[in-house]
Amino acid sequence: MAELPFASLMRSRKPAKARQRGDAPPAAPAAGQPDLFAAPLQGIAHALTYLDIVAIGLTRVDVRHLRAGEGTDAYLYHVTTQADLETIQVRGTIVFSPRAPLVLTERPGVPPWLANMMEIMESDDPAGHTADMPVVLRVKRFVIDELLEHDPDRTRRYGVSFFLLTGIARSE
Repeated sequence: MAELPFASLMRSRKPAKARQRGDAPPAAPAAGQPDLFAAPLQGIAHALTYLDIVAIGLTRVDVRHLRAGEGTDAYLYHVTTQADLETIQVRGTIVFSPRAPLVLTERPGVPPWLANMMEIMESDDPAGHTADMPVVLRVKRFVIDELLEHDPDRTRRYGVSFFLLTGIARSE
């Protein structure tokens, strides 16, 4: 039978020297350099990338109960499509990031946001586009307040406060 090319190398190696009871343990690394993975990172803010919909109390709002001219309340609202709502429900989380934040508004911002979405939607046959139908979700503001940033562009456009859920905790 032919011998494998590495077999001769394996036989020629000397066995590792076993440590005997009197031998000193192997030397530890030099004690001047700290363990980089043991300490928390300095200057880097922790960012969330998702929130559990049950934990934050995300609920669907009946659009018929929202009226223009009503004041703010203890909730923030997000307008999305039926297809996006189904994705959120299946996943059980809302996913966001600083690069793709979730847009939220106060109650008076919902009617103009809905009106803008309805203008954008195709006007041919709304019955065939149930996945594109707008859906309004709400969450208690105090639950996510520290993770919000103001959105000056939408606030200026609609005249109502809009926020971006970026996941980066504010430091005040």
